[in-house]
Amino acid sequence: MASESAGSAHRDGFVHPALIYGSDQAFLDVALPFVEEGIERSEPTLVAVQGRNVDNLRSALGGEPDGVTLHSVEEWYETSARTREKFASWATDRLGGGRVRLIGEPPWATGNDAQIRDWARHESVINVAFAGMPVTFVCPYDARVLPTEIIEHAHSTHPTIAAGRGWTDSSGYEDPLDFCRRLNDRVARPSWEPEIELEFGLIDLAGIRRLVSGLARDAGLPGGKGDELALAVNEITTNAIVHGRPPATFRVWAGSDEMICEVSDSGPGIRDVLAGQLVPPPENPGGRGLWLIRMLRDAVEILNDGKSTVSLHIAAGVAVPA
Repeated sequence: MASESAGSAHRDGFVHPALIYGSDQAFLDVALPFVEEGIERSEPTLVAVQGRNVDNLRSALGGEPDGVTLHSVEEWYETSARTREKFASWATDRLGGGRVRLIGEPPWATGNDAQIRDWARHESVINVAFAGMPVTFVCPYDARVLPTEIIEHAHSTHPTIAAGRGWTDSSGYEDPLDFCRRLNDRVARPSWEPEIELEFGLIDLAGIRRLVSGLARDAGLPGGKGDELALAVNEITTNAIVHGRPPATFRVWAGSDEMICEVSDSGPGIRDVLAGQLVPPPENPGGRGLWLIRMLRDAVEILNDGKSTVSLHIAAGVAVPA
């Protein structure tokens, strides 16, 4: 298995190592020299990790040196698609002939299968979104608290594993298309009956928007989050009418910590496993709906049921009125 130093590895392209650590010191053993080397080389560096790791890194650096930006996960991370675009925008704005360095530690929602899959896809799609860019993007995984499934995802979504100054190739790495397809095959509807199930057409879209706005209020979502949910559902229901085949169906499931809104139609399904994951090119007028939905929601899943079925997952304690 190839082993290279953090400083020289593949410096002509994108580098995407996973840092799987079992102690605060193991995190620092990789992150500190990585950041210090960035300072020496005048390479802009952004770090967005657990608060404890930010504090330890800031203490070891003696503050926040010029060229280094430190954020906690809570300060930086939003939905997976939004966060990926923030990283890409930050890096692109600072590319000037040299490299840019990123460290990002996703906020894994352990216990929530849909959100775990969503962030795992994010980690895989990074390889496509940053392909060819002079960026090194280190993704830490805290093995003390993360389940085995997520650690396995780290090996599947990162071509490189970082440990100290020696980085090795990941023997478990999967092509992003294959990895996302494998995760999509695991998607299933909730096992219980939906609280709301109705067929709809074009004339019903305004009513669905009002229904969703009411659900958001009942769930106690802040006004902005409720508006985003209504916008996301409007996008997906409109897509079902404009691009799908009747009948179209809207379903809602509510649990103690999550609400799921699903829209399906009788079309052939969404074939592209990366649908909505990458920013649509300006010259392409289509394909923006699913991308917008991913920007807005905690998790977006495509069900391989022979139809066109997309579900939106909203983290919240909700009570759906009868």
